[in-house]
This record gives sequence, structure tokens and C-alpha cells, in this order.
Amino acid sequence: MLIETLILALFISFVSGGKLSRLGELVLREFWLVPLALVIQSVVYWVAVRGIRLGPSWLSPVLDTGSYFLLLIFILRNNSLPGIRWLTLGVLLNALVIALNGGVMPVDPSFLPEAGRKALLAGQGTHGLMTSTTHLRFLVDRFYMDILGRDKQVFSVGDSLIDIGIFLLVFKTMNSKQHNTTLNSKSI
Repeated sequence: MLIETLILALFISFVSGGKLSRLGELVLREFWLVPLALVIQSVVYWVAVRGIRLGPSWLSPVLDTGSYFLLLIFILRNNSLPGIRWLTLGVLLNALVIALNGGVMPVDPSFLPEAGRKALLAGQGTHGLMTSTTHLRFLVDRFYMDILGRDKQVFSVGDSLIDIGIFLLVFKTMNSKQHNTTLNSKSI
């Protein structure tokens, strides 16, 4: 739902008089951690879906969980930006759930089509089915939203907090009235 959140934030920001150019003034410390985390997550997902063994059985879950900690470091390095506290909490909750559930984000099977359930049972991807042994069941991907033109979206509390943080970051940055020195802090 991140893409939909970005589109909504941009639209509402434009309607309320925000300027896209202000996003260009946003300087993010340690930004390189974001693409690194996304590459790690993509590789882990890609090898899991194709049934390729990445190494010892513990390596993929450690890499996937570790990618969330890279995101947390990035977020904490940018903690003065609007919405970052929401992002921090969302990423932390998702990382905690994934770490406590063997490196996968459990998904409530009641919202999945049969093919999706079979894929998760076969161990494909970075998600797994929620079972009676799932830890922190209230924080897993257990909420459902049907978005026009998109497949069914299943999301967690952490995902919702991340979306709120992204929305606030975009909206408040685009609608800032004066130059904010915290937005242009130099990397240490």
C-alpha cells in the first residue's frame, strides 16, 4: 500500500498548495541504507520463490530480518523529519514480528486465495502462513483492503504506521512554509 499512500500524499499536498520542489530540499542521512535493504529483501524473496538455496537454512531469515534493522538505522539517523516516529514504530514492529517468526512475515490465510495459501505452505517468498505457533499474531499481515485496479492488499499494523509516516513526511515537507534547517542537515 506504500505506492497508494505516496500517490494520496502527493495529491492532497498539491490540492492544499504544497510544492513538489520542497521534496527536493529534503536531505536524508545515510540514504544508501534504503536501497541496500531493498536489494537484500529482493534477493531473499527472489531465491525463495525460485527454490534456490542461498546457503545455510538460517541465512535467508537473518538477511531478511537484518534488512529491517538497516531501515531502522536509516530512520533513526533522520529522526528529526516529520513522520519519522511513525515510520520507526512501523518498521520496528514489522522487524520484531519477522525476527520472532523465523525470518518471515506471517499472513492470515483467511484473506488469501487458494493459490496464495499453497505458495506460502510451500515456503515461497518472505511470507508464511499464520498458524497457532505464530508469535505476535496481532501484528502480522492480518488486515485486508480491496483497492480498485489492484490485487487484494493484506497488511499489518506496522505497515499502517509506515504508511502514516510516509504520508506525513511527504505532506508536511511539501507544505512547509519556511526553509527548515533540520531538513538539510549534513550527514555526520
